Amino acid sequence: MRVAEIAGLTGTTVRTVRYYHSLGLLPVPGERGGWRDYDLGHVARLSRIRWLVQAGVSLETIKRVLDEPEATGVEQTDDAPTAGAAGARPATGSVVEDLAEALIAVEEHLAEVTGQRDMLAGLLERARTGATVSPMSPRMAAFFDRLEQAAPDEATRCAVRKERDLTDLACYRGQMPPEAEFLFVDPDPRYDAESLALYSQDPAKLSDTQIEQRAQVMVSRMEAQLTPARLAALAASVDTEAVHSLFRLIATTGYPDARLARALKREFLAAVVRWRKD
Repeated sequence: MRVAEIAGLTGTTVRTVRYYHSLGLLPVPGERGGWRDYDLGHVARLSRIRWLVQAGVSLETIKRVLDEPEATGVEQTDDAPTAGAAGARPATGSVVEDLAEALIAVEEHLAEVTGQRDMLAGLLERARTGATVSPMSPRMAAFFDRLEQAAPDEATRCAVRKERDLTDLACYRGQMPPEAEFLFVDPDPRYDAESLALYSQDPAKLSDTQIEQRAQVMVSRMEAQLTPARLAALAASVDTEAVHSLFRLIATTGYPDARLARALKREFLAAVVRWRKD
């Protein structure tokens, strides 16, 4: 048969068949009447190649699987001329190792695709409900949506957006501790108004004492929004190294004011210690 026929039988393309020829995976047949004349042996080998490709095996490994003796599944000893003889033993070596590595790669890819599927399902659900599509959780995104819409002026709105961008980045990088979900409260007119008042302040214009006071106010407001049981759960689960990692990211971005970032970290970690004792 001709090359187009063998490609059709095995579900591939003429170009792929010729590529396998160039790699030495598939023998080049002799010619008859000016055309390469493929026989059933070529079809069988090509079908095996395609079968292994579909399993995720690399072409380099496929060549060894098809051509090396140990690829039959057993190695022969001097006393065992056949695979079924008493001296046969399981194959070891490069083919087995390569197939094991290929299986690990496929399993890793499967985990990645499963994660992508779950992410897409979540994004689709958020889009259907009109929520912002973002690395942040719906609760976080709703909080910033609400404050941005309620901001009384552009300066305050800009401050809300900057903190939103920072939160988005931390979530994307996986540096936002899961416990941070507690910090983004449900709609509360008083809490929202107090938050906007804080956003309206320019930390660069505050004294060191005012910076410390602002950090204390921010942490105390968070405490007031959470029940003692919720605070205890937060303190028990929070990873202090994750908190340090988050604040290192904050320092890298330069927002907010470095003094405020340091004060917030101090106040929050001190609060965690206090909640654990309580």
